[in-house]
Amino acid sequence: MNDTPPFGDRGGPRGEWEQQRARFATQFAAHGESLTPLREAVLRQLFRSEHPVGAYELAARLSKEQGKTVAPNSVYRVLDVLMACKLVQRVESRHAFCLAPSDDGKGYMLLMCEDCGSVETVEAAGLDAAVSQQAIAAHFRPTRKVIEIAGICQSCTEPE
Repeated sequence: MNDTPPFGDRGGPRGEWEQQRARFATQFAAHGESLTPLREAVLRQLFRSEHPVGAYELAARLSKEQGKTVAPNSVYRVLDVLMACKLVQRVESRHAFCLAPSDDGKGYMLLMCEDCGSVETVEAAGLDAAVSQQAIAAHFRPTRKVIEIAGICQSCTEPE
């Protein structure tokens, strides 16, 4: 039996997974890829999760869900494709992964709570542009930019 909450329990309407799945399929097609069953299963696990998830934990969840062993190296291969398609982002400091915001060309940063472990992706277009300008001024061409800020979220700082 799967102990992961059903899609509707993640704080959104029950049809939210179907909407996200359609976005994922469109994004795959735009990158010349297809939404295979294993890719969909990994995306579904990340969608269900309240926190970033590591590849080994994803493999364990998928193994339990599917009733057969899913190797971590298979999950890593899927995650590589999902990152190339800009559907998943790596949370570098936690060696974990979470869903990426829609690919709208804006810059983003991750706000990570040190108490509850939550990670929120927020728009940071100005910061992204400033980082790009500094890199250009230093005659440096970044291949990727990762901005992660650790702290305490509002939920953890509010008195109960």
